[in-house]
Amino acid sequence: MFLAMISALTFAPQHMGSGDAVQPRNTQSVIESISPELPDDVHVSIVGSDTYVRVQSHSHEIQVLGYEGEPYLRITKDGVVQVNDSSQTTVLNSDRYGSVDLSNFKKSSIPKWRTIATNGDAMWHDHRSHWMSPIKPGVIDDQGTVLRWVIPMYVDGTVTNIHGTLYLQSSASALWWVFVFVVGALSAWLATKKYVALKIGLLMMAALGTLVGILEYLGLPDGARITPILLMFSVGATLLCGAAIIGPRWNMKTHVAAALMAGAGGALCVAVWLCSNQIRAAYIPGLTAPWTARITLTAMAGVGVVAIVDAYMRIARGSDGE
Repeated sequence: MFLAMISALTFAPQHMGSGDAVQPRNTQSVIESISPELPDDVHVSIVGSDTYVRVQSHSHEIQVLGYEGEPYLRITKDGVVQVNDSSQTTVLNSDRYGSVDLSNFKKSSIPKWRTIATNGDAMWHDHRSHWMSPIKPGVIDDQGTVLRWVIPMYVDGTVTNIHGTLYLQSSASALWWVFVFVVGALSAWLATKKYVALKIGLLMMAALGTLVGILEYLGLPDGARITPILLMFSVGATLLCGAAIIGPRWNMKTHVAAALMAGAGGALCVAVWLCSNQIRAAYIPGLTAPWTARITLTAMAGVGVVAIVDAYMRIARGSDGE
């Protein structure tokens, strides 16, 4: 069992302290209108359910105003993106909840522009468009409205307002967790009937986790992508399980092959533990179909637990009956 634990820990990442802002949530910001209408090549969107406001422009002069009506961010006609370091908004927007130290900040009416990109793509936390607390917000109507917001900006010198609404969505059903027991029971049955079937089932779940992890990662734009926990652990489980399947054909010792299976199962369980908030959240980063993550994670948990228990039993009795 010790070998199984070590093999799982091999694929555990170091603490990254990345401060990933795009997370599974039940709050969603929706742009309701923009007045006046924007030019066709200027695009405004919400990224990460309610995490970032994104403006893309390549041939227009854009200037976003801060919380005190001051120049905060601008995109030049040639696509240079700059933030004003003299604006308190720049400091506050460095954290989703505005939890920053302003004691040493000196506000100035003279803009101090700093270039942050040259591709005409600006993306920032805007505290006007999301809920400013990790505590669940209240709603003001039956539609789940939390607040209505406006972000002012200039487009080629024209005053333009982005109007939006923040909604609270319902959590997904707790019944998704039932799949853990359904898949676990099926995996246990496979283990007693045909051990290789359990290996293949585990490999398939690891591959599915890898696929969903890739979709989550690629579903977000650069600058909003989070640490790909599901992808990393699923890839690790895929490699371990693949080695456990091929190993016996290379005269691998029974306890080593079983330890690899336990490691693969452990990697899947750790992935589920770290990503468990995806199972019931209304929004899952990078996915347009949240159910794919819910069913994948719960299935991974079911087969992962069985793989660990089965491997321990095989190591204990020195058996690897295919």
